[in-house]
Amino acid sequence: MPYYTNKQGKQLYYDDKGNGEAFVFIHPPGMGRKVFKMQHPLAEHYRVIFPDLSGNGDSETVTQEPDIRFFADEVAELLDHLKLDQVIVVGYSCGGMVAQELTLSHPDRVKGVVLAGGFPKVDTGMLHFEFSVGMQWVHQSTETLAKLLSHSHFRSAEIKRELCEHMAKSDPDVWYEYYDAALHYDCSERLSQIKVPVLLAYGVKEFWINYHSFYYRQCKDVTFHMIERAYHQIPATHSPQFHDAIHRFIDTKITN
Repeated sequence: MPYYTNKQGKQLYYDDKGNGEAFVFIHPPGMGRKVFKMQHPLAEHYRVIFPDLSGNGDSETVTQEPDIRFFADEVAELLDHLKLDQVIVVGYSCGGMVAQELTLSHPDRVKGVVLAGGFPKVDTGMLHFEFSVGMQWVHQSTETLAKLLSHSHFRSAEIKRELCEHMAKSDPDVWYEYYDAALHYDCSERLSQIKVPVLLAYGVKEFWINYHSFYYRQCKDVTFHMIERAYHQIPATHSPQFHDAIHRFIDTKITN
């Protein structure tokens, strides 16, 4: 399992598979890189990189009070370590906030953005409630929260167990602060600054998250993709459809 030692002397872990166009996948709070288990087959077509952000999964804690910009800078440091000039950044749920901030604060490092269930800020009562419940469970029982999240993402008992064990390694303080930072993050007024192509993928059934899609009309080049009969967890539950959208996005927006 590869890792690098960051500027603070902490070990940050990642998976790096395949060759070709480089993607970096950014996970939500506490879940770590294992939430992208179903994206590993993309290595047949591209280079796919799955980091554990510091304090998540196997990576050591750098600070117990990270914010979204901190994680974005951390991803940029990983790109330096891997000697990658530009990547396509993929953010799932709250990880999409890190992906957006990376694009906004390090625009020279990003050539495309893919957001699975993305939002520039928490702007519905239901999503705010989901954040609040997640933060409450981090304080009460990370084990219970890990089980709930793994069951909502995967059917395979083996993958559920693998994700739960991985999440158990996450620092609860960082887990909580990642939620809190995302809850208070807002890049909605800066989206017009994103000049690279953007792919927005949503599950049709999670309408309180899909609501946020209108913000992205500010972007210069945005593609909307709705996945039928899907909720929020599309990278895990509807990976074939999600991957098809990525392939089309690369063929039409990145390589042409």
